[in-house]
Amino acid sequence: MIRKITVLLKREQTIKELKSYTNVMIGSLILAIAYVIFIIPHNIVPGGILGLSIVINKLTGLSVGIVALCINIPLLLWGTKVLGKKTGLKTAFSMVLVSFYIDIFTKIFRNKIFVEDVLISSLFGGVIIGFSVFMVMKAGATTGGNDILVRILAKKIKRPFSQLILMVDGIVIALGIFVFNDFTMAAYSIVAIIAISKTIAYYIKQSAMHMTVFVLSEKNLLIQEAFLNNKKHTNTILKLIHHDSQGKLILITKNRKQIEAVKAVVYKVDDKADISVLESTTETV
Repeated sequence: MIRKITVLLKREQTIKELKSYTNVMIGSLILAIAYVIFIIPHNIVPGGILGLSIVINKLTGLSVGIVALCINIPLLLWGTKVLGKKTGLKTAFSMVLVSFYIDIFTKIFRNKIFVEDVLISSLFGGVIIGFSVFMVMKAGATTGGNDILVRILAKKIKRPFSQLILMVDGIVIALGIFVFNDFTMAAYSIVAIIAISKTIAYYIKQSAMHMTVFVLSEKNLLIQEAFLNNKKHTNTILKLIHHDSQGKLILITKNRKQIEAVKAVVYKVDDKADISVLESTTETV
């Protein structure tokens, strides 16, 4: 029996890891496409190692992917203790894929400009890059480069993480201005950086968002029983069920998409129930 449970647990863990690596692969693909279509053709330098790689590409002619990989590998080896072995492996996987995809798509598209308006390209590129970085982060990895460098610097320089990121990005943009001799490029690069950071922050907030549902009904005990007896449909909907002496039922759902499923169960028991919904977030202390 114990052996069977162990096998099942290992199987679940393997499936979970395969899913996370698949997400890393998809996120890395989206990231590379966004750079090749929206960022690189306009010589936008959105900070980080890839931004630095775009600058070095201009100076040396070496491909952006190869340069990024050459910078990222020593950083990853240096920062493995910071990231941990598991995260380090996924990060290495992401870094190799991003570099490979960027060089492949660069050869396919030959730096073709798909979006003529540089501002629109900066915004769209930033949003898509931010989303792809979040995908990789959610899978338990990082896209490498800047994340690792800033974590290492944070141990040496006693500054907030956000300030160190701004410092690194500022240096990369300054190098871009010098190499491309284009101050307008700096403005578009800042737009892209803001779009990236805001998009990542938005999705991180959404992933931590929960919905607290207050139910006022004379049949709260029956409603609670309905949820408990229908675990097949509600075990992924509810994180907490609480019924107090004042006849108030409190439910915590995982996200807003599941609110309608919660309401359906409540109204099935009592179509006159009063339901209020508040947004909430979970924090680890």
